[in-house]
Amino acid sequence: MNRLSMIILFAALLLIGCQSKASETQVKTEHPAAAPLETSNTHPSSHTADSNIKKDERHKKTSSFEPKATISITSHAYHATSTIITTTDRTEDVSEIAYHIWRTADGPASMKKFSAKSKDTNFAFLFDIKEFRSQRGEYQVEAYSIHKNGKQELLARSTLTFQQRVPILMYHAVDEYKGTGLKGLFVTPANFEAQMRYLKDNGYTLLTFERWKDVNKVNKPVFVTFDDGMKNNMTAFRILQTLKDDHFQPAATEYVIAARIDGGPPWLSTENLKEMVNSGIFSVQSHTMTHADLTKTTNYREELYDSKQKIEQITGKPVIAIAYPFGHFDDTVVEETKKYYHYATATKPGLFIEKGQQNERLLMQRVRISYSTTLQQFAALLEHP
Repeated sequence: MNRLSMIILFAALLLIGCQSKASETQVKTEHPAAAPLETSNTHPSSHTADSNIKKDERHKKTSSFEPKATISITSHAYHATSTIITTTDRTEDVSEIAYHIWRTADGPASMKKFSAKSKDTNFAFLFDIKEFRSQRGEYQVEAYSIHKNGKQELLARSTLTFQQRVPILMYHAVDEYKGTGLKGLFVTPANFEAQMRYLKDNGYTLLTFERWKDVNKVNKPVFVTFDDGMKNNMTAFRILQTLKDDHFQPAATEYVIAARIDGGPPWLSTENLKEMVNSGIFSVQSHTMTHADLTKTTNYREELYDSKQKIEQITGKPVIAIAYPFGHFDDTVVEETKKYYHYATATKPGLFIEKGQQNERLLMQRVRISYSTTLQQFAALLEHP
């Protein structure tokens, strides 16, 4: 590629704003850039039952195909809304390529087609998520060669992802406030049920950390987490059970203080935890052994490893996530935590989005839900905490 071509391509990328300072390099640096990018000629695919059946049959037939090209996606920043798609390493001469694109969460029925004819740019196409109502997440991409007789042949498949912003909701006690403890840590059963019904009625997908890989593959991912392991969280469990149906599968994470399991009425028992886990609704994770401020302790093995071991012995499931007590952590805490856990949440408010930064899954923000949170405020916090 000559120097002038490189300058032209980089200028185009700056204009569309799809590059970050650190990631403003192309995945494939051999993309020619002498010709202008193709504009899209979009049209929705048919949404009839017959066309959906035909799509399913087509994908079954091509599931084991041998690729005849490579789809390359220009590297883009976590907040980008567009990227450049090209088709390289072609094994045959091609004069036009059709890109078939759909959002993973919506399935092939949502597929749209785009045409690119510039061989000089490796059939570069500027894809913007505005074509799909600006919905973020994972997209499936297929490249088809178009022959003179109109026949299309599948050349390559790939995926591209525009990271979704994920609310990780933080609860403590689900109970009526009776004057004992911090009122802000309580959410009444009626309010909790209304909040969960809002998630159900508005198309949210409840996840646990075991399904982190699905964050960008589902519609409106959200995590419901509870700190401390209080007995009244069984009320939340019963509410989630009543909301479960064929279309809504509730899921939640209980962060337990391991030393307080079986500690009497305020705390969850071994039997409670087993029931929660066996229901398929709850994942039980760690809130350390004694709820120690990890920035002030040196007994990391007991707080981090021993708590993990104790919980795993009770539930029979891997413990892969932890909530930092009081939300406190520092560099040393993070380094110790990563020895035993894949995910860690704090209390700093905000929606989590992966930016490609070091240890970011051990520094997750959360959205605090309190006694005074109205349903209107709850809805707003899911978007802008």
